[in-house]
Amino acid sequence: MEKLTDFLMDSIGKVEGVDTKKIAAEVANEEILNRLKINDIVVMSGNNADEKLIGIITRVNKKRIESEELEENEEQFSANTCNITMVGSFYIKLGAGKANVFKRAINTYPEINSEVYLANSQTLAIIMNSLDDSTSKAEKLIIGKFASNKEVNAVLDGNRFFQRHACIVGSTGSGKSYTVANILEKAEHLPHCNIIVYDLHGEYNELSYADQIKISDGTGGLHIPLWFFNYEEIHSLFIESSEGTSTNQRAAVIDYILKAKKEYIDSNLKSISSDIVTADTPVPFSAHALRAYLEKQNLKEDGTGEFYKTGDNKGQEKTKRGQYYDKLTNLITRLQTKMDDKKYAFVFNESGTQREEYLKEFADRIMGNITGKKVKVIDLSEVPSDMLAIVIGLVTRLVYDIQFWMTPGKNQTRHPLAFICDEAHIYMANNMEKMRSVERKSLEIFEKISKEGRKYGIALVIVSQRPAELNTTIISQCNNIISLKVTNERDKGAVAAMMTDSLVGLVDMLPNLDVGECIVVGDAIKLPTKILLDEPKETPKSSTIDFWDRWNDRENTIYDLDSAILNLVRQSRR
Repeated sequence: MEKLTDFLMDSIGKVEGVDTKKIAAEVANEEILNRLKINDIVVMSGNNADEKLIGIITRVNKKRIESEELEENEEQFSANTCNITMVGSFYIKLGAGKANVFKRAINTYPEINSEVYLANSQTLAIIMNSLDDSTSKAEKLIIGKFASNKEVNAVLDGNRFFQRHACIVGSTGSGKSYTVANILEKAEHLPHCNIIVYDLHGEYNELSYADQIKISDGTGGLHIPLWFFNYEEIHSLFIESSEGTSTNQRAAVIDYILKAKKEYIDSNLKSISSDIVTADTPVPFSAHALRAYLEKQNLKEDGTGEFYKTGDNKGQEKTKRGQYYDKLTNLITRLQTKMDDKKYAFVFNESGTQREEYLKEFADRIMGNITGKKVKVIDLSEVPSDMLAIVIGLVTRLVYDIQFWMTPGKNQTRHPLAFICDEAHIYMANNMEKMRSVERKSLEIFEKISKEGRKYGIALVIVSQRPAELNTTIISQCNNIISLKVTNERDKGAVAAMMTDSLVGLVDMLPNLDVGECIVVGDAIKLPTKILLDEPKETPKSSTIDFWDRWNDRENTIYDLDSAILNLVRQSRR
């Protein structure tokens, strides 16, 4: 069996300085200095022969000592050094059947004047092989190659990547969508994988291996009826809190919802007591019937128990204005406006959704693989912007609640699933001052999943071009970071805040990364260094358009005003 020590022959020099964040090494000569590159992996001795310390070169220095600094008759010379960031410890296990172990923990530091060795391809392979679990039946999550040695695969621990949540960040055009597609392709090969992708711009709607689910009223579109919404979501949709009559509006809506849900249970679900019903219980009621109820209540007059004794109304009961008389007009108008707007038809077109079985059908489409495809892409490109956070929060909440209430038997666990949340800064924003209450409620479900999701088999993979704007509570729970090129100082600072102190120096590399290059840090990766990502076989639709080239050749572009205006009017792409 090959040993790490068998390949430690390329000494670059000796340790000359040690602190908690970095190691300084004196480089032996000019020739070696010229060969050193940023991100090279080095190996140093630990406390004993079976422990090796692993580091990454983060800086190479050549300092010429000026003549005035020298003693009389002393020759002028150069001081060649490099800075090394410690990344972990490698333990060599001797004996048959014992595997080497790599740990991110750093319990010891190298001694002054100890040798520093440059890791060659064989050394890297042995270190990476320590990640392999010979008992695992799953394919390895190989995302690319190490930049320092392109012969060695960069392997992620798939369990830890999803268990501990992950964050993929990078500036526009840096390759975030390619990274997501890369991970999706690798996961899709697993026979029982279960991934839900929130696609805000239709970037992933041509992936052949994914079940394409469009939230819309178009052909094949998936509807989200109003009875899926909890009361906070309904309130934000058409009840204005600022109005003086909002108390009456809320009361009237709740009165109807509770009454309609109780009636449905009494008629259709007799095994369940209607006494348990709340405004949030997912039981069918009709939005159109709600509108009719509100119109009736807005004009309703109640009898007083007294009767006219004379005149044209003699013998008729006297009436007074009802509780909601003329207090619901604005509410009815807003509700009717939403119902008439084609953009909201996926909510208010109730064909086929007014039965309790629809909730199971909806959940089976989102959480299961009834189409035989294990990756589900939820296309939200036609959802109105004012409902985007509501719809994403609603779907996430339903999935979480169903997963929560699933009851595993003895020696069973819930079947796990993962959300990939593209453009997460839009609905997981850190600045909550301008958020509506329903948007804050949507944010809370993601916060809950980030803290408790792994207990119920739910993972988050957050994708964003603006890490500085992401909710800090959620980001703090992401123990894995895939960072592509980041140039903005605030965003670099946000990425640095997600890293441990010893690895903060890696942030300095981010502005210099090329498209498809990344730094991976976290529980899922053994060596947090630059990686060249594999290109997926099926690439997502790039949102980047080459302006200059297309202005020159107009190749594969479209300018069709007739169809665009028609789609605008009917609020659907066909």
